Amino acid sequence: MNRSLFSLFLIIATPVCAQELPESAPAKTINCPPFEPALARQLEPNKYYFNDTVRVRVEYEAANHEQLAEFASQFAIDERPLKFSKNEIMAKEIGAPVVYTMQYYRDKYFGRPDHLTTHHVPAQVAYETPFGFLAGESRGEFGGELVFISNSGDVELIADMNLEDIYQFEFGYVITEGLSHMQSDKGTLWLVTFKDGKPKLTELFGLLGAPRSSVKLSNGELLINSKTGSQLLTKSGSLQRVRCSNAN
Repeated sequence: MNRSLFSLFLIIATPVCAQELPESAPAKTINCPPFEPALARQLEPNKYYFNDTVRVRVEYEAANHEQLAEFASQFAIDERPLKFSKNEIMAKEIGAPVVYTMQYYRDKYFGRPDHLTTHHVPAQVAYETPFGFLAGESRGEFGGELVFISNSGDVELIADMNLEDIYQFEFGYVITEGLSHMQSDKGTLWLVTFKDGKPKLTELFGLLGAPRSSVKLSNGELLINSKTGSQLLTKSGSLQRVRCSNAN
């Protein structure tokens, strides 16, 4: 094989992962501000936060085998029976921007065997889009989810995830999520885009670890802080390692 053909073979055969940052890439130093809710709302007025004072809002109803089978036949999602709905009454009662309800059986989250569990979830974060709300929460090792509540009131599960926050960029809505539990520490950036009013979820980048915090900066960039370091998502959609000049 001649030298030019061999070089071409190496280029084709070498895998390229756009989501990994080379270890040798220099980390620029920036000032890393803390999260301030008032500034966050100023930068993104269509986003809402809610801190529920109740750990979990669940109701249980005993169900026999026939009732469970009927429920499963109606609401099977990826072989996991789960019914979603919007709860406007509870949202008004507790002052939450968005409350969605999950009904399920077996042992999902706080379920009981041989019972239908109705789990009311005041969304920790909700982002109003032209087509409806992106919303969700994280319950730590008990899971979490990202849902879409259309303008007509239909609730769709986009994905099971430990949602940390939602941010709008010119290229779509960026989702920060992850979980640090025992020996595991994983985080991901996701992208939600809409086509004909329907959400589509795409994985953007793997993070250094689960986000401990994230902050939209005044210049439009997104700072994500994890246990092992900080990263910056630029307005153009690239992810960079950064060093905080004000780190303790």
